[in-house]
Amino acid sequence: MVQVAGMGRAMDALKKSLSRTTLLIGMGIVVFFIFYASCTARVMPNEFGVEQRKFGLKTGIVEHLYLPGLYFVGPGTTMHMFPREIHVLESSFDRSEAMTKAQGDTQRRVQSYFDRRDRILGDATHRAIEALNIQTSDGYAVTADVTLLYSIADPVKVAKDFGWGTLYVDSFVLNTFRNGILATLGKLNAEAFYDGPVRIKAIEEAQAFLAQRFAERGFKVERLLLRGFRYADNYEKSLRDKKVAVQQTQKNRKESLVNEEKAKLKQIESKGNADITIAESEVQTKIAKIRAEAELYSSQTRAKADKEVNLAAAEAKRLKAEALTQAGGRYVVALETARMFDNIEGAVMTPEQYIQFVRSAWSLIGVAPGGRPEPAGGKK
Repeated sequence: MVQVAGMGRAMDALKKSLSRTTLLIGMGIVVFFIFYASCTARVMPNEFGVEQRKFGLKTGIVEHLYLPGLYFVGPGTTMHMFPREIHVLESSFDRSEAMTKAQGDTQRRVQSYFDRRDRILGDATHRAIEALNIQTSDGYAVTADVTLLYSIADPVKVAKDFGWGTLYVDSFVLNTFRNGILATLGKLNAEAFYDGPVRIKAIEEAQAFLAQRFAERGFKVERLLLRGFRYADNYEKSLRDKKVAVQQTQKNRKESLVNEEKAKLKQIESKGNADITIAESEVQTKIAKIRAEAELYSSQTRAKADKEVNLAAAEAKRLKAEALTQAGGRYVVALETARMFDNIEGAVMTPEQYIQFVRSAWSLIGVAPGGRPEPAGGKK
């Protein structure tokens, strides 16, 4: 195999050059990452950034708030992060109540659940403590399940007063929260917790108190929630009995009022029925009176009419009799008598014909059957 003179030396020189270049590039990358890690800081979207300088003319906390982004920080400068999220301080008896109800292996599972929940929620923005034992004004104890929602309004002030991390929770938030709740809700008596308007007013007062104290230290109170409360078992029973007695008294009083109203209604109905009966009686009396007056008037009118008719008939008979007694009346009588004989067939009258003839004669001369002839002047 033919060897070119100097080729080996050239290859060795090339390898050395490539190794040196690779080494330089690697060192440059390392230096870049070191510089990037030590001289830059990234503030995440859910964070605030607060700068601390350890060297230079001005050391300590920088009066500037850094919002999400990538920033250059010089040597001896540290960017501390504070969460922008809503913080939850939960004073609850959920864990203790669940552990009390659980039995055997279930207690271990309950404990594991709450530990896992705390790890997921994290200590930075969520803290769970035991429920507050409030001593009321009348000497009874009420266990309250209270939740405080708050956020960091001035991270620079928080950093100056409490430092980094979650030191502000242990050194300020917990104590202020506990003291504020005990001071405000402790003014109530035990029974007032059942009174909705009074309880809501006390919660609003506690929220206003905490908002003022938190604002002074760079925090903002979003909401204070009273999720539940419970009394000691003996007081719960006595209070329940008392409430039942009060409600029973109210029930009896309202039933008494209802009975009184029913009695009044019956009285009104009785009076109304009596008035209706009286009115109907008066109406019937008036109707009977009107009917009697109508019958009396009808009888009087009918009697008067009968009297006028009888007088007219008598006057007609008188005039007829008087006319028959005159000279011309005799001819009329004779004529009528002759006509009566015309109705008789043959020379002999039957008894029926004779009776009819006599009656016609009486009628002609104005004599009623079984009576006597009326005088010419009529009845006296």
